[in-house]
Amino acid sequence: MENKINQSTVKWNIRRAARRGVRRLGSAMLVIAPMALVLAACGGGSSNGAAMPPASPAATAAAGESNPAYVKAQELFTANKCISCHGVDLAGKAGAKTNLQKVGGKMSKEQIAEQINNGGGGMLAYKSKLSADEVGLLTDWLSSKK
Repeated sequence: MENKINQSTVKWNIRRAARRGVRRLGSAMLVIAPMALVLAACGGGSSNGAAMPPASPAATAAAGESNPAYVKAQELFTANKCISCHGVDLAGKAGAKTNLQKVGGKMSKEQIAEQINNGGGGMLAYKSKLSADEVGLLTDWLSSKK
């Protein structure tokens, strides 16, 4: 009789552990499955399934914008990760203050240069990261956005 109790206890414990495992697996799947769907949807790509690199401001520049200084400024804009807040299309990702599409009509060249150098209003200062020439290129390019 004692042996029967032990066997039934063991079977009960095995079933209980299996139920817990299924519950844990089910809970994990509830978290993992949506994440996998989001990642798959964000992959983008072309019709042949190959992923496309993100567009840079240089790639999205207005047709005919061939000023080499502006192209260099757009490369600086991308290389310094300005697009993380201002976006590839300069529309801004962190509110209206980060929209630079018409910044040249709102701020003077001096104000733009000061903002790049000293930061403020949530923006980091780039005085120690960019040369005066680089700030000048960015300032000229951004001041043309009206």
